[in-house]
Amino acid sequence: MSPQQTIFDTLKSSKSQSKNTYPLVSVIMPAYNARPFIEDSIQSILNQDYANIELIVVDDGSKDGTPETAEQFSSRVKVIRQNNSGPAAARNRGIAAASGEFIAFLDADDVWLPGKVSMQVQYLQGHPDVGVVFGGFCRWYSQPDGTFLTPPTPINLDTPLNIVAEHSGWIYKDILLESVISIITAMVRRTVIEKVGDLDESLATGEDYDFWLRVSQQFRADKLDRTLAYYRMHATNITRVPRIENNEHKVLLKALKIYGLAGPDKVAASESALRERFFQLCFSHGYFHIRSGDAKVAQEAFSAALHHSPLRPKVWIYWVLAVTKRLFSGRTPKL
Repeated sequence: MSPQQTIFDTLKSSKSQSKNTYPLVSVIMPAYNARPFIEDSIQSILNQDYANIELIVVDDGSKDGTPETAEQFSSRVKVIRQNNSGPAAARNRGIAAASGEFIAFLDADDVWLPGKVSMQVQYLQGHPDVGVVFGGFCRWYSQPDGTFLTPPTPINLDTPLNIVAEHSGWIYKDILLESVISIITAMVRRTVIEKVGDLDESLATGEDYDFWLRVSQQFRADKLDRTLAYYRMHATNITRVPRIENNEHKVLLKALKIYGLAGPDKVAASESALRERFFQLCFSHGYFHIRSGDAKVAQEAFSAALHHSPLRPKVWIYWVLAVTKRLFSGRTPKL
């Protein structure tokens, strides 16, 4: 038994619940080469204290036996296989196959905490004006050898349940400035997805950020003051693989062009905060690439960061470092 299973297996699901009493929750799990983790992820869903759950695993062309591991759960898990098309396509495929009134998402290497589903269903039922309910997550770091010890204990499990007011309601302007909603903690009404449309399959990353920006232009979203999931941090996370495109930056520019600075509540994000947001996105992209990616991409990202905020000595240092790295790699930098 793995260390994390000692936590999730202690939850005794209330199978005496009538499935006819509780609305169906469809859980979409995109999976790609996740065999070391997917069993724990599935168990964290099946062990929820909520009877009426439909779990759909969409295998995105895995080569390591991931779908076979999921199929061992038999009728408790529906497994769909597709050629490798990315997480957006996998989630869309799962949504198309889902039957639930409520839709939730969990990646195949992450895990939910007990009580997540029942808590969110109850909240959405009690707040018909809210389209999305989400919460916090706890980062769970791997050891140097890639293994995971027992996850950290969340600090707010026994406190009264409240919402986080500053990240609840009409939160478009908040999402402009920060990726407020983590998809692994969110539960969304099916009617919301039907209105805003699917995730953008042209985005290899940042497709969830784009989705929440579109949702927040039409629906209220509330954040529960609860840690709802563990997010594994390991070398094969898709967000830790260097990519040429800065998709979050691209998505933000697109949203501003379409929607502007304000949401339906007419409250606008400040231009100074938005400049800082653009700066951070560019600098982070450059820093990622100067460490483990492409020096040319790093230089271009640092140049973009300096365009947003030129009086940052540290960024100039990194820009010079990127130029030097390109020189030593045999490329001629474009100054």
